[in-house]
Amino acid sequence: MSSTSENLRGMLYMTLSMGSFTLADLALKWACEILPTGQVMFILGLGCCALFWSIVGRKKEKALTKVFFVPAVLLRTVGEAVAVIFIFLALIHSAFTSVAAIFQTLPLLMTLISFLFFGEKVGIHRLLSVVVGFGGVLLIIRPGADNFDVFSLYAVLAVVGMSMRDVGSRLSPASISASMLALYGSMTFVLIGLVMMYFGGVKMLTLEASGYLLAMILFASSGSYYTTKAMRVGEISVVSPLRYTRLLFGMLVGVFILHEQVDLYMLIGSAIVVMAGLYVLFREQLQKQPLPAEVV
Repeated sequence: MSSTSENLRGMLYMTLSMGSFTLADLALKWACEILPTGQVMFILGLGCCALFWSIVGRKKEKALTKVFFVPAVLLRTVGEAVAVIFIFLALIHSAFTSVAAIFQTLPLLMTLISFLFFGEKVGIHRLLSVVVGFGGVLLIIRPGADNFDVFSLYAVLAVVGMSMRDVGSRLSPASISASMLALYGSMTFVLIGLVMMYFGGVKMLTLEASGYLLAMILFASSGSYYTTKAMRVGEISVVSPLRYTRLLFGMLVGVFILHEQVDLYMLIGSAIVVMAGLYVLFREQLQKQPLPAEVV
């Protein structure tokens, strides 16, 4: 069991991670306002490939092997591709705050998937929390309302892609390292970027665009690093709830940097999503605790 100081460090790392990912999203959004989307995706893919290829090389693993065609690996890779396409589209076309809120539904969707497809024991409390959480999403996007943002559905599709990625990661053989899986996902960024560049064109890199791209890669890398540190230092049940600080950071960026309007429905819906996710996590940890011994 981790000590109090280790848990505090883990909480700090997780908070730094969520702040880093939020800034990476902001840099991506700004980069796509200057450069074609395909070009940004291609450069992101190259940066990620270079990173993960170096990790795979240090482990002396063979990158290009037939394990790429293992069904679970293909599912993860396709999910990664779906996720990155719709993350880009959501950040470009929809409000930053609503995208940040909808992304928080991933744990809820994974709970539902584990119940429906993996036969995991999920009690009525957690199932009801999932339903309530998705109700919060409906409050955020409000389909049918006059101010309905149809582009917010891109964020929903991105969450579906992320769930495919996570399911594929779980089903992939343990012999395939996480860095190898991440490398395959990064390769899809490059291929998708190339296709989009063919149709969308290429622009000359400016100093401003280069700064955004560099910030995007640095903040995304920092987010991944701090997440790993957090999960290794602190207890999962303590540090995992801090993932929801990404919603707070997203709203701060949306309101104070991008000058977006946040209405009462958005705030209520976001609060419902976060509370539902935290309750699911709480019930999951409660389920894992051993029952107290009976007093004889």
